Order: sequence, then C-alpha cells, then structure tokens
Amino acid sequence: MTVLAWDPIRFDVGVARMNDEHRVLVGLMNDIHDRAGAGAGKAELQGLFRKLADATVRHFKGEEAYLESIGYADLRTHKAIHAKLLADFTAHVARFEAGDGRVEKAFFDFLSLWLRSHICHVDMKYGPNAGRKAG
Repeated sequence: MTVLAWDPIRFDVGVARMNDEHRVLVGLMNDIHDRAGAGAGKAELQGLFRKLADATVRHFKGEEAYLESIGYADLRTHKAIHAKLLADFTAHVARFEAGDGRVEKAFFDFLSLWLRSHICHVDMKYGPNAGRKAG
C-alpha cells in the first residue's frame, strides 16, 4: 500500500529533471508509509525521515535554482511555499521523534496533500516557462 501512487501523466510538470526528483520523493514517502505499516522500529523510520528530508532539501534548492535560471516570475512565492512545507515537515518529524515510534496518520495526510497540491498545482505553473531555459 502506498501513500501516493506515482502518475507520470498527472504529475508531469514539463521538466524531466524535476519529474525524476518528484518520483524519488514519492518513492521515499511510500517507503516510510510501507515500513511504518509493517511495524518498523523507530530507528529505521528515523533513517527514512532523514533520507526524505535530505532529498527534499536538495530538490527544493535545485528547483529554485532552475526557476531562477528561467526567470520564473513567481520564484519568491515558490520559495516561500517550500519554506512552509519544510517547516511543516520538520514539525511532523519532531512529533514523531518525541513519540513512541508510530507515525501519525496526520503525517501521511500531510504528505498526500503536499504532493497533490504542490506538484499538481504549484509546480505545474512553471512548466510553460521550461522552454525558455537556454542550454
């Protein structure tokens, strides 16, 4: 069972590198969901949270650099959305760290909303600008 199934058509933002990175993030989110559902221990889940956090930070930095390179008009707003997502993610991880090793349903709801709203609505806005990038 996954928290979100990757849909290469629905989640296509028009930039292959970003699509590939989004697919990695979805895979890591699903790994957390699957391992938590299988009763994985707190230490294992902490490692998965770290992998997702690291991949997310790398992706956001790369995406923001890409958007800057194409002169994306809404870059400032996009960066603010990324900062909010990271803050929310960090808060969920902190609750997990302070808890008994179970991942709350609210965390998976957050992940699902993050993917559906961010990729399908926020990231889709930069796709039409993708062709403007030189090189």
